[in-house]
Amino acid sequence: MEQEKALKVLKPSRIIFPIILGLLVVFVVAYQDDQLNAERLRLFGDFQLLHVLLLLLVLGAKDLLNAFRFRFLSHLQWPWASALRVILLWEFAIAVIPPVVGAATVLLFIIYKEGQSFGKAVAFTLMLAGLDNIFFITAAPLAIFFSQGAVFPPAQEAADLLGEGVSALFWFSYGMIIFYTVLIFSSVFWFPKTIRKIQLSIMSVSFLKKWKGAVEKQSNELILASEVLKGRGVKYWVVLVVLSYGVWSLKYFLVSIILNGFVPLSLSEHFLMVGRHVVMWVVMLVSPSPGNAGIAELIFPIFYLEYGGQYTFIASLIWRLATYYPYLMIGIILLPRWLRPKKSPTTQG
Repeated sequence: MEQEKALKVLKPSRIIFPIILGLLVVFVVAYQDDQLNAERLRLFGDFQLLHVLLLLLVLGAKDLLNAFRFRFLSHLQWPWASALRVILLWEFAIAVIPPVVGAATVLLFIIYKEGQSFGKAVAFTLMLAGLDNIFFITAAPLAIFFSQGAVFPPAQEAADLLGEGVSALFWFSYGMIIFYTVLIFSSVFWFPKTIRKIQLSIMSVSFLKKWKGAVEKQSNELILASEVLKGRGVKYWVVLVVLSYGVWSLKYFLVSIILNGFVPLSLSEHFLMVGRHVVMWVVMLVSPSPGNAGIAELIFPIFYLEYGGQYTFIASLIWRLATYYPYLMIGIILLPRWLRPKKSPTTQG
């Protein structure tokens, strides 16, 4: 019953609409940009072939490392094919759902449909979200400290679009991440029984009582999953944090690779580009558009015009073509077949 309800929510017709909307927003923004002309498009030819190959290599490594992180979270019980499917569908969900809404609910359903109990699906979803947030909470201050604030864009670039609001947006979003992370770890590690009591109290409302049994079962599963996770040793969590850092570092290294394909960057500038990507991503987490469509294209020059120069606009297009649209295509191809209910032996032949 739960799976059937989830299938109705995630049926392809409801997912294709935000994809089309996101594409329309991007095209409207792009075609109104005076930089999109034949002269600018010819700059694509200056992108070095070596960096195309490096870009593809890093993208593949990121997804494989993320799949391994998921497998490690389950103590290597999940096969590679299933773990990769979870990661690719999760990336697709991130591409079509506004960051301010979050793709955690979809990830929960993906894990659940891949064969885990609802309690484990909740625990795994919360832990993956929590691990990602640990990266943001720790990496952003480190980037600000070691760059002495240079990870924030120059005042002139920021003033052209957001006034002095980049820093304010960053700290607002950063505060939300901290709040959400505390809530996650409270639910899984510290107060799962309290969360259960709150859920059951809510389900005692008359028109919700018919779902109380299902919620109680799911709450009990979450408590069991919590006990399992709390029993893991320190080494287990250290490895997961290191893997999370690896996944996000590879993701943020992509902009550095793209810019270096046009203009030479020193080692310190590579690290600065990664740091700026961290700050930019935190800022974009408050975006209301699906997959940051339109917002990412507008904010990219604010952070990278100083180094990309005339190539900044083309670099932003390559960045989106490499990190956004492939997952849309993969999702559109993979999702319908994945959502199709499996035939039981009694209904075959």
